[in-house]
Amino acid sequence: MKNCNRITQIASDGQERPLTLAEKTHLHSHLFFCPGCRAFYDNSKTLSKMMKDFKSKDTK
Repeated sequence: MKNCNRITQIASDGQERPLTLAEKTHLHSHLFFCPGCRAFYDNSKTLSKMMKDFKSKDTK
């Protein structure tokens, strides 16, 4: 469980800044085996994209 907490933190950080190679490796190797973290990662990517799309429409 502690590893999943770290992975969700890395996934969240990745929406705000570029991840290091070590973080990317750790993230993607964990996501391969953990469906819960994979769902969190997919959902956070979707939410981030939605927020960016909303922001771009708001500034037009």
